[in-house]
Amino acid sequence: MEFILFFAGVLALLLVYFLWENRRHERNLAQLSLRIHVNGTRGKSSVTRLIAGGLRAGGKSVVAKTTGTAAQLILPDGSEEPLKRRGPANIRENIGLIQKAVDLGADTIVFECMALQPDLQNFCERRLIKSHLGVITNVRADHEDVMGKGLTNIAAALANTIPAHGTLVTTPAAAALLAPHLHGTQMVVAEASEVPPEFVQGFPYPVVPENLALALQVCNLAGVETTTALKGMQQAAPDAGNLHVNLVTLAGKTVRCIDALAANDPDSTAWLWEQYVGRGKQAVVLLNCRPDRKLRTVQLCELLGKVTETGAAKIPGAEKIVDAENTAAATENIQPLAAAFILTGDITFAKNILQKENYPQTQIFALANSATRADVAKIISALASKNLAAEFSAPNEISKAEISAASQNSQPEILTLFAAGNIKGLPDTLRPILNGG
Repeated sequence: MEFILFFAGVLALLLVYFLWENRRHERNLAQLSLRIHVNGTRGKSSVTRLIAGGLRAGGKSVVAKTTGTAAQLILPDGSEEPLKRRGPANIRENIGLIQKAVDLGADTIVFECMALQPDLQNFCERRLIKSHLGVITNVRADHEDVMGKGLTNIAAALANTIPAHGTLVTTPAAAALLAPHLHGTQMVVAEASEVPPEFVQGFPYPVVPENLALALQVCNLAGVETTTALKGMQQAAPDAGNLHVNLVTLAGKTVRCIDALAANDPDSTAWLWEQYVGRGKQAVVLLNCRPDRKLRTVQLCELLGKVTETGAAKIPGAEKIVDAENTAAATENIQPLAAAFILTGDITFAKNILQKENYPQTQIFALANSATRADVAKIISALASKNLAAEFSAPNEISKAEISAASQNSQPEILTLFAAGNIKGLPDTLRPILNGG
């Protein structure tokens, strides 16, 4: 009996605490005149940062939160502090962060959605953030083990953060998938084609036009004029996972490192390949494979390493070479986008997938987590001896600068290394190399 009374008392105290916490949270939300919730498959962190920068320039006192490559809290003055967590990430951290935003005198929050499970996404929006403006950056094939297979199911999962009776800002491709889930919410479509090239070129780091279009549209809806917002965005710091391109010398060779590790779904990877390597052109692929993201490994191996298949090629821009002796079987030999693979992480699983794709085993290299810079250099030397260097893609401003720098090197031949897959679990020795060190 005493135990029952004690247990009932504990439950009563917990109930009182949660009721008090909920009332305090509702009061905090009421003090934030603009609440923005950013969701989507790719680009959430970048869009969150762009929106926060644009709103700061427009006079808003903004606290932003990103949860991508590195979980960060961006303060009203634009400075940042890492989120310190005790154990795994938990959506309830938003309660304390919103309290902190209010304590800092913020009138606006821009929070990246941190949940994957549909029910948790719903709880984040309906109970914790209650946004006025929602953003869904895109709907792409990733996290299908959690959100369901196919874009229709993924869109339904992401739609859990659409604000009730508020405004949703999204891209044209995502709009069609999200339209059935509006239920009284106004939808505004941001067109990347309406963003002038000089807007993108004005950034000191690569910016995806679709992300910029979304951020500008949100700022306009919040009352910040485009020129003002753009200036603030261009001064905002990029996300740690933002794509960057650097030149590094390894084994006497100039290596052009394209760090696309944060774009780990096939659609985003294919788009970045076309932009920074070139449609149908080859490069060496550094593929970091997480053991808990096997589907992602399969998708990227199929995208970058497919050699033969029945019927039409599925690789964007891949060059088909029809084998005359096997035309009756309707099988085509396809030049894969990857000239070679350097595998890290779940190496054995990735090798098995590439073998199923008929990818040449002699062009697959493995790099252990304990690998040193010298180990990387040995692989680069082997690749160079196999004549797997790839030329630059279309001559954009970045490429011109890189070509000029490379022409001053004693070894002007450039090997292009495209890093894909996952940021987490990357061997320590590779991060400074990808950063150009």
